[in-house]
This record gives sequence, C-alpha cells and structure tokens, in this order.
Amino acid sequence: MANPSDIVLGSFIGDALALGPHWIYDQGQIKSQLGRVTAYHPPLAVYHQGKGAGDLTHYGDQTLVLLRSIVETGGFDLKNFATAWRTFWENPDTISYRDGATKSTLANLQAGAAPTAAASSSHDIAGAARIAPLFLLNWESEEQFLFAVREETAFTHGSPEVIEAAHFFAHVAFAVRQGNDIPKALEKTMRLACWKHLPEAWYERARESALAAETDAAALQDHGLSCNIADAFPGICHLFLRHPEDPALALIENVNAGGDSAARGMILGLVYGAAFPVATWPAEWLAGLQAREEIESLIAKLP
Repeated sequence: MANPSDIVLGSFIGDALALGPHWIYDQGQIKSQLGRVTAYHPPLAVYHQGKGAGDLTHYGDQTLVLLRSIVETGGFDLKNFATAWRTFWENPDTISYRDGATKSTLANLQAGAAPTAAASSSHDIAGAARIAPLFLLNWESEEQFLFAVREETAFTHGSPEVIEAAHFFAHVAFAVRQGNDIPKALEKTMRLACWKHLPEAWYERARESALAAETDAAALQDHGLSCNIADAFPGICHLFLRHPEDPALALIENVNAGGDSAARGMILGLVYGAAFPVATWPAEWLAGLQAREEIESLIAKLP
C-alpha cells in the first residue's frame, strides 16, 4: 500500500500527463501530432497557452491551491480555501484556464455569495477530481473526511452527481488503502446504499466494456470523452477494471483516448496512488513534474 503522499502525487501526475493532448477529441490528431503519448508534452489545444511540458492544467492548479490551504490551516477550512481560490483567479499574473464552473463560481463569490452557496451548476467530472490533498490529513472519522470531500467539491460544482462522484472515488481509495484490490474496492463501493444520483448503469457499462475486445481508446470514445460526468464516470471505471494492476498503462491509455483526459487522470492517479507507490511508476513522470518541489515541500510540512 502506498502512502497518502502517493495519492497526491499520483493525482498531479495524472493531470500533468494529460496536458499535451487535453481537450483534443480527435484521437487521430493526437496520434499524428504527438505519437503515442507516454510522457509530458506542451499543450496542443489553445486553452492552456503559457503552459509547458510537465505543468498542471487548471484542474491541477486548483488542487495545488487546496494543498497550500490545507498546509496553511493544518486542516481543511472551506472559507480559507475559497479565499485562496478566489485570490488565485483574481491575480493578473495567473496563467490558468477559466472554465465555465470557475467563471460561474468566481462571479457568485464576487457578487457576495458565501462559499457554501457559490457553486456553479456544472456537471463536469473535474469538480470531483481535486480531493487528493484531503487524504493527507488525520481525520477523526471517515464520516468527517467524506463531509470535507463533499464540501470541497460542492464549493464549485453544485451538481449532486458530481458531489456523489467525489464521495464515490474517495470511498474507492479508502477501500484500496484498507487492502482491497481496485476491482473489489469498486464493487464494494458501488454496493453501498448511499448513492442517490450515481446510476448503477454507468458502472455496468464500464464492466461490460472492460470485458469486451475493443481498445481502451474505442471504449472511452463509446462512453464519451467530454467533461460531463455521465461520459467520464464509466470511462474512469473502465480503465480501473481493465488495468487494475498497471497504473502506468491506464494513465497512458487515458491520455491517448483524448477529450477531458486531465479530469479523468486526476481521479485515476489518486486511486492508483492509493495502491501503488509513484516510485514504481515511470521515473520521468515524477522527475518531470514541474510542481514536484513545491508539492513535496508542502506535504513535508504536515504532521
């Protein structure tokens, strides 16, 4: 079993690996311009101008803001995180893409909304993808941890499906840390009675595609490559079920499939990081992660 720091680093690696082909939906274009992506690349799409190989997308940037806030307060404090998040986006020197959820949440905060009431209505899976730093804290109970997961996600994404997805993958990572393999962790989590907004059909689609003969790229294309949770949730579960013991291959297949690979990659990275130390992943991924020094320095400040 890996350390909590591997969950965090794994999630950041999943994001950074996706930067090159992020939001390119044409798998042929990715192949023709980048070949088979196995390493960090500068972004092909216009959304991440100013970023370079090994940098984070705007999802990773926000997760780093969360990590900084956690270290500053010694815990998770929504008000502190919201203030740091708003400061990050209002800084004219910030180089990071403002997606719809960000614009909406920021506008709500600027209009006077409290952090608990500022969320967008976005159904993007990215809202569930920032949670890795929360695993670094010593929680009094699992319920307390899961409340923080929901609160952190709901700050920018009011969609109940997205909030439950964050809760779902947090449960999966917890089950993995308790000794379950990834497929068993997924099955146990899906059987919990608490899901009101995550259709079991999404998971069943993933199980079917994982057992089918089609390639991962084709399977994720069939599930849908968009940011929408209805597309991304089964795609993520497909990769977990198809490659339960191979985080590197799963992350590589994820980015070569295209679309919103960064959000998928962050969730993949955090769960795989719960099972497999990042030291066993391709060495150049950790070495080339541009934010590595800051991330590791921040983690070292926590007890």
